Amino acid sequence: MPFLGEEDIFDELPVDQRSCRLLGPTALIVQGLMGLLVIASLVLKRHRETPKRPWRIWSFDVSKQIIGQMFVHGVNVLISGVVASLSSGNACVLYFLNILIDTTLGVAIIYIILHSLTYLFTEKCSFQGFETGKYGTPPRFGYWFRQLSVYVVALTTMKLLVVALFVVWPGVFKLGEWLLTFLGPSDTAQVIFTMGVFPIIMNIVQFWIIDSIVKASAQSASVALPTDSTRNSLADDEEPLFRASMDDDDDD
Repeated sequence: MPFLGEEDIFDELPVDQRSCRLLGPTALIVQGLMGLLVIASLVLKRHRETPKRPWRIWSFDVSKQIIGQMFVHGVNVLISGVVASLSSGNACVLYFLNILIDTTLGVAIIYIILHSLTYLFTEKCSFQGFETGKYGTPPRFGYWFRQLSVYVVALTTMKLLVVALFVVWPGVFKLGEWLLTFLGPSDTAQVIFTMGVFPIIMNIVQFWIIDSIVKASAQSASVALPTDSTRNSLADDEEPLFRASMDDDDDD
C-alpha cells in the first residue's frame, strides 16, 4: 500500500513518468511553492540573526544561492533525462539520489572548495572582492559577481564529483530504489515525491546551511556598511534593498 495515499489520486496528476518530470501547471505550482518556502525560511533566518544583515547585503548573499540552485536543478534534470533516454533505469531514482547527495555530502564539498578558492584568491593572490559575504563600501555588484563565479565553480566541481560517484559506485542506484520503496508501486507518487516534496524539504535545509557559509562573519559584517553607534537592528531592517553602487572600479 502506498505510503502517501491511494495510487489513483496520484495517477490523475500530469507527470512524465519516464523522465520523472511534473507537467503543466503542477510543475509551475511546485516550483513556485519551493521558491517561496525557501525564501521565507531565509527571511526567518535573517530575523533570528544577531546582528542582522542589512537587506541589500542579505539580498546579495541569497541571490548567489538562488542562481546557483537554478544551475544545479538544470544539471540534475539534464542528467536524469539523459539516463532515462539511454537506459531503462528509473529517472526518479537518479534525481532523488542527486538531491540527496547534493544536500548532504555536496554541502561539505561546496564548503571545502569555496573556502579553498577564497583563500587562494584573497590570501595568496591578493585579489579584491572574493572574500565571501563582503561587497565593499558601498556594496559593489562587481564584487558580488566575482563571489557568484567562485560559488558556481564550487557547485560545478561538486556535481562532477557526484557524477563520478555514480560511475564508480553503481550500487548506489540500488540504494536509491530501496529508499523509495515506501512510496509503493505508484510511479506517479515517485514523481510527486522526488520532484516536489523531497526537494522542498532538503533545499530549505541546504539553503540555511550554505547561507551561513556564504555570508560574512558577524565580526566583519560591519565593513559592508557605515556603522553608527545609534543604529539598532530595527534601523537595519529599514535599509533600502538596492542602494548599492554600480561602480566596479578596483582598488588594486
